[in-house]
Amino acid sequence: MHTIRRSGQFVTPGDKLGVIEEFIPDSGTYVENGSIYASITGHILLDLINRKISVYPSIRKVYIPRIGSIVIGNVVNVQDQLATIRIIKIGRKSLQGFFTGILHISEVSFRYTESMLNVCKVGDVTKTRVISDKNGVFHLSMKGSNYGVIYAFCSQCGGFLAHKRQGKMQCVECGNVERRKVSADYGEMIL
Repeated sequence: MHTIRRSGQFVTPGDKLGVIEEFIPDSGTYVENGSIYASITGHILLDLINRKISVYPSIRKVYIPRIGSIVIGNVVNVQDQLATIRIIKIGRKSLQGFFTGILHISEVSFRYTESMLNVCKVGDVTKTRVISDKNGVFHLSMKGSNYGVIYAFCSQCGGFLAHKRQGKMQCVECGNVERRKVSADYGEMIL
């Protein structure tokens, strides 16, 4: 009995697509005992003129942070020595899921930083650089004027913090003053 497939049909690895008597296997397929199977997740493409069958991936490219990647993320936890950041973008590319990065106090500035609580707060949006992926954890750095908080919100009322000078921020709603390590392009990036 032959497997009947059509162009555009969704398949996963191991799904039988046909037999070598019917089709010539092409990209995204493999042959076992005269049968053609999908080797990737994707959609079938039948070339009926040349009698070829292939599978085109449904996901063209998966974006994963790499060492040297510039990443945008939301601060989800801040402790005295480190912050946990949920990575939502690599450069300008939005991610389908998310990755978690760790920002240690030693990677905030070239100068001494007393506490992470003066660098960022939960809810802030940051721009950092991936410096390591040791043990499957993305280690981040804010060193340099191009890195830091790009959007900050008041810890009292949730209003937007306007950048004043030397890391001092003032809430546009309630006037509360807070500190952050601010990126040179604070407030300019479109999310």
